[in-house]
Amino acid sequence: MKIVHPGKSFKPLLKLVVVITLIALLTACGSSQNENSSTAVEPSIGNEETMQAGEGDASGDSSQPASRLFEHEYGTTEAPANPERIIALYMEDYLVALGLKPITQTVIGNFSLKYLQPYIGDLPKIDTSAIDFEAVLSAQPDLVMLAFPTYANEGKYELFDKIAPTYVFAADAPDNWRDALKTVGQLTGKTAEAEKVLSDYTAKTEAAKARLKEKLGDETVAMIRMRSNKELRLYGGPGGYAGNALYTDLGLNPPQIVKDLAWGEQSMAVISQEIIPQIDADHLFLTYDEGGKELAQEILDSEIWKSLPAVQKGQVYEVSLDHWMTYGPIAYNMKVDDVLQALAP
Repeated sequence: MKIVHPGKSFKPLLKLVVVITLIALLTACGSSQNENSSTAVEPSIGNEETMQAGEGDASGDSSQPASRLFEHEYGTTEAPANPERIIALYMEDYLVALGLKPITQTVIGNFSLKYLQPYIGDLPKIDTSAIDFEAVLSAQPDLVMLAFPTYANEGKYELFDKIAPTYVFAADAPDNWRDALKTVGQLTGKTAEAEKVLSDYTAKTEAAKARLKEKLGDETVAMIRMRSNKELRLYGGPGGYAGNALYTDLGLNPPQIVKDLAWGEQSMAVISQEIIPQIDADHLFLTYDEGGKELAQEILDSEIWKSLPAVQKGQVYEVSLDHWMTYGPIAYNMKVDDVLQALAP
């Protein structure tokens, strides 16, 4: 961490004046509407003991350029060759997987990525539903990464970029998290580490896919989320939070109701309780918002729920919201571990 001496405090104060002025001139930051997401299974990547805050390429190669240019839909970002202080909004998972530690953590209202706490601890919080740019400035980043364009629109990109070089990922980056990880590797000087994480995950999922096929055959698998506003969500695929893991990476078989309501571009469907009897999956994964427990118990006690094939077979598995309703290599490793623990222990 950089120590700012009293005699060197003018520059951050000047930046603060600039940012506050911009905030007054630009429209208020809109609320981010992106949908987001622990088990006893430890993720198979990341090492808290060897992680250093914003550590760049440890090779010490003095021939590396002082900065590099990266194109994205908001312009060109001149990123430092070895960034040391990184804010990665909703992308902390990617940094941790590469052995890096961000300088802040993302929260969305009351939601946080609790599964990352063993790696990052209690870092200063940036709430993407109402971004505090003074907090961003106070963190003194030398690189900012934004997971979604919604974090950059309505003038927010200009505010971030006044504070530090800012890279904005495309709207489809979460579904294409492998490509996003490669980009994070390039931005942070960790390209070799990114390739290793991806090759390890590929080997893991290929082995898991074969094991699950042998164990389950053509048995079907579905996933439901019970939200705090009593909304039920059925998750499909082949992309999305759940579909990427269940159906694409692990090759599991979705029931017909998932194919009918939550497949293709619409990989999630809000369903009424009247649809529950049609969820005839052999295996059912269940997660719920913290405020959805009361709703969950109400449904779990109902005769409709008890009549489901998965319930009658004792094949309903509760999983944690925070790593299932998000993207990133650590989250996906944990999803695979959850599925193996439930379906092929």
